[in-house]
Amino acid sequence: MRTPSERTINPRSSLRNIKHGHPTVVRAGRRSKVAVKVTLKSDQNIICVEDNAGGLRRRELRYIVGPGQTGSAPTDETIGIFGVGTKRAVVALAQDVKISTRFGNDDTFQVDFDENWLEEEDWELPLYQVDNIAPSTTIVELQKLRVKISDEVIDQLREHLSVTFAKFLSTNGVSISLNGKALKPQFFDGWSYPPGYEPRRYHGVLKTAEGRDVRVEAIAGLSDESSPAGGEYGVYFYCNERLIARALKTFEVGFMKGYAGLPHPKVSLTKVLVSLSGDASSMPWNSSKSDISTKHEVFQALHTWLTQAVKDYAALSRIWMGEWPDKVFKYAEGKVVDVPVDDFPTAKKSYLPPMPKSRPRYGDVITDVDKGVAKKKPWVKGTI
Repeated sequence: MRTPSERTINPRSSLRNIKHGHPTVVRAGRRSKVAVKVTLKSDQNIICVEDNAGGLRRRELRYIVGPGQTGSAPTDETIGIFGVGTKRAVVALAQDVKISTRFGNDDTFQVDFDENWLEEEDWELPLYQVDNIAPSTTIVELQKLRVKISDEVIDQLREHLSVTFAKFLSTNGVSISLNGKALKPQFFDGWSYPPGYEPRRYHGVLKTAEGRDVRVEAIAGLSDESSPAGGEYGVYFYCNERLIARALKTFEVGFMKGYAGLPHPKVSLTKVLVSLSGDASSMPWNSSKSDISTKHEVFQALHTWLTQAVKDYAALSRIWMGEWPDKVFKYAEGKVVDVPVDDFPTAKKSYLPPMPKSRPRYGDVITDVDKGVAKKKPWVKGTI
């Protein structure tokens, strides 16, 4: 049963008197465990996402669909509440969307929208009061999907959620289930510890143009396995605990000539994990939080240091190519070297010792051994 609560809500109208709680991953200062349940119904072609993170007040329902609006203050250390990314995702996935929410023990409200609503100029959206769902709950139901749900799609989603929200899943504060099965966190932190060239943990604080602090922690090193086929090497970015970019191997992070070189199996031990924490507005993510904005001031401040770190560990990977089992993988245990960085924008080195000498090529060895013969008998140089 549903009854009209207000005739419409207008997401374009101004927001007033919205109180923002303590920076946290949930609403209303909630401290108990947050459970997110994702259900994909292939037979009905429906996706349902349910969480108990607090729900939305009636006046906050405009956040769900309002262009450029969000339920988070710009100074909150969150990964966002609804916002542009959610709006794009639901419209891209389904023709009909229904969102029900109950803030605490208040009444339950629901909004419905479809393709026809998107084409309307005024963006007036019906709001209904409906039968109560569980307290502090929000349910998003996507119907008439534009994609077909298959076992492969479910497996891909399970892997994506497990790596994207691994840091949340590794705590006792958040759980995510997919079709009734709890997800386990997946990380990319397997390291090797060759003496003198162990992984480095770089950490410090960046100051943005607005004077806000962004805490930086990055671990760079050689992986404990080669992954040229899977491509799980390169640079990873976590922003406020969420994985934003995975295994980047672009020229912006140093995979170019003159630095790490182009992506190649020879450098497939190179790995850098960058974790950034701070105000949501200071995070260098794109609007859908699916990639890093390389033009962002925070990324630019890290660029020189990052490309140098990638370059040096790629050089190690290349130098020891062919000897990885003895030079790298056998050092499965060790300690990460702690490297405080006072000022990332001016840091131009990775704080590694000089590179080890590379193994000479076989042709160079033969040439060196026979250089005396070649000097006495120049006509044999071609044979050599």
